[in-house]
Amino acid sequence: MEVETPAGTPNVKFLPTRTRRADALELLAESFLQNGVATLSGGDRQQIVVHVDMETLRTGCAGRCEIEHGTHIAAETARRLACDASVVGIVEDEQGEPLNVGRKTRSVPPALQRALRSRDKGCRFPGCCNTRYTDAHHIHHWAHGGETKLSNLVTLCRYHHRAAHEGKVEIHVLDDGAIRFLRPSGESFDSIAPGHSHPMSDWRELPRHHDEQGITINARTAVTRWDGGPMDFGMAVDGLLYRARAAGNPPRGGLSVG
Repeated sequence: MEVETPAGTPNVKFLPTRTRRADALELLAESFLQNGVATLSGGDRQQIVVHVDMETLRTGCAGRCEIEHGTHIAAETARRLACDASVVGIVEDEQGEPLNVGRKTRSVPPALQRALRSRDKGCRFPGCCNTRYTDAHHIHHWAHGGETKLSNLVTLCRYHHRAAHEGKVEIHVLDDGAIRFLRPSGESFDSIAPGHSHPMSDWRELPRHHDEQGITINARTAVTRWDGGPMDFGMAVDGLLYRARAAGNPPRGGLSVG
């Protein structure tokens, strides 16, 4: 049986792969220009439906945890998706029949999302500059009793959000609002909160380290010796980077979690 197609419809079957990809990219761009960036924010960005038992979400015990009409996923992956998503609670009987279906709610309400974006301005992992396609991460997950409030939330890009869950990277909030990321190996990175300096909990470590190396820092430390003017730190860093590259030992790039 032949199916008629409208005049002018391209024969997709015979288009080269690169042409189909270009057409798909054009369609994405047109959709973005038509709908705007607002469609990319909030809990409805993911249209993947995941069914998970509450006890499995809370403890990781055996139970239902699967993509609708798809495969099973790890409980930790479900917790990552539930950090910043739309949630519908369903009460079922012993046979799995629904008894009550709750209202669709956001795990992070829109007003709190706006406050979080205003505070973090992108992924808070040190060295990461991603400002789009980010998630609101519950430092203490709501499934474990954590509150959905600004002090318990941090913005992470998709890569570092996955690292926080599946990669077992721990996140701790320090005294002045700074955030510490701990790898499973114990290596730590500190993310300084906007408007704050070095985390208050660590302020003694730097002077102690300087004492061990015999470094004395005072009001004259950053004064140049040739004209008494202030030190041009940008020029100094450029000089150090030039010498490092010339020595065949280029500096490491931005911090990331493998």
